[in-house]
Amino acid sequence: MSSCHSAASGRPSSLPAAAVRALVALVALVAAALAAGCATPAAAPEPPAWPADDELRPAGAEPSHRFAPADPLAPGDPAALPAAATLADYIAYAMRHSPELGAAYQRWRAATERVSQARTLPDPQLGFAFVLDQIDASSEYMGERYSISQMFPWFGKLGLQGDIALENAQVEARRFEATRLELAERVTHAWFELAWLHQAVATARENRQLLVHLESVARSRYRVGAVSQADVNRAQVELGRIDDQLRSLEDMRGPAAATLNAALGRPAHARLPGSFAAPSRHAPEMLPELEDAQWLALARERNPELAAVQHVVAREQQAIALARRDYYPNITLGLEYGRDASARMARMDGGGSDTLAGMISFSLPIRRGRIAAGVREAEARFGAAARQAQVREYGLEAELMQALFVHRDSIRRAGLYGGTLLPKARQSLASTEAAYRTGEAGFSDLVDAQRVLLEFALAHERAAADRTQALARIRTLVGELPDTSPRSRPSDQESTP
Repeated sequence: MSSCHSAASGRPSSLPAAAVRALVALVALVAAALAAGCATPAAAPEPPAWPADDELRPAGAEPSHRFAPADPLAPGDPAALPAAATLADYIAYAMRHSPELGAAYQRWRAATERVSQARTLPDPQLGFAFVLDQIDASSEYMGERYSISQMFPWFGKLGLQGDIALENAQVEARRFEATRLELAERVTHAWFELAWLHQAVATARENRQLLVHLESVARSRYRVGAVSQADVNRAQVELGRIDDQLRSLEDMRGPAAATLNAALGRPAHARLPGSFAAPSRHAPEMLPELEDAQWLALARERNPELAAVQHVVAREQQAIALARRDYYPNITLGLEYGRDASARMARMDGGGSDTLAGMISFSLPIRRGRIAAGVREAEARFGAAARQAQVREYGLEAELMQALFVHRDSIRRAGLYGGTLLPKARQSLASTEAAYRTGEAGFSDLVDAQRVLLEFALAHERAAADRTQALARIRTLVGELPDTSPRSRPSDQESTP
């Protein structure tokens, strides 16, 4: 501690101006040097306004209804889905009302606010003291003491704290992007699952009507003695089987609707407006023709989840440097002013009343074991984060390869069933029915033909739904599909002939 005081005799006097200026200059110089070591030029990513309605909509699709901006955490439903809601409307609604996306957005906002806090010096300390026991009880009261001090972390500590907070804000920003993409994928997946179920129910009902017709044919032939009672019984058994399948498909629409409502941020039994047309009637977005290696490179470059874990690695690396700074002391600078000091000690060196003292103190980082343990902890966290980044990268590659396979396989299956097998199954059923009427085919052949037709019709719609769902998954993994020139839709993806 250093101090300076007035040197007048017997009465209060002011400090020498030169001493005061020198003291203030010293404090300012040291504070500026410490603050310069704490500053960092990087800025935190600012959270954007809440996503617009047209963000993450399917390519070429426009929402039929515009939603007013709304706080995702606010209660109520300021904009309901329109009666003729499309998939784009559902995605836009989810962007506005999903509690999960709203929570991710608020976490991003909170992380950005942390950056400025981490870069700011701790609050200064203001002190007040008064004398409890004077050296000479007969002397006059020595007066009060007023002090103000500011702690400065060691050079670079404050900057590293800001860098760590900045990396954490980047982590939350990337996680928000990942949540938004995953939400669009979930809505798309649930929407097409429900569309497939609607079409599967419609197809099963058509096949039930077909079986009713075949049963009437069997009854008419049984009346004239052309067939046995076994054919009629077989028709009734098949009717019972398809009735059971139809009820299962109808019941499955309840959980599927609840899944879609959950993605939208709505109760499970909320009404879902709009027409859930057959998946095969939707023209899916065309993927660019890229090699697998190119797709993997795009995913490594654009996937927000992978970017988030990479920022975690950078954050933990900065934490190691900050932990090592604990080996150095923190510095506290301050000033103390003493009023009306007139005790014996003041009179002994010539007398004086007021004092002004400049103070500098250092923390003592003597607990070296604790500091070393903190460094080892930071290094272990960094190692865990680096390995987690590798796990995510390898997992991303596997998920993308699976999604690409499903997309390509669904295109093949949709073309096979819609362009070849389904028309042939209809022809086979018609010819088998004609042969049965003339006695050239048995009722088992007729039932088998009907089963094949139902199986192929459901498989065709399943392949069309799988294709769009796989496309949504690829979009989530890659982050953003590269631009492609418009291409015509393949003939094998036309509506069911």
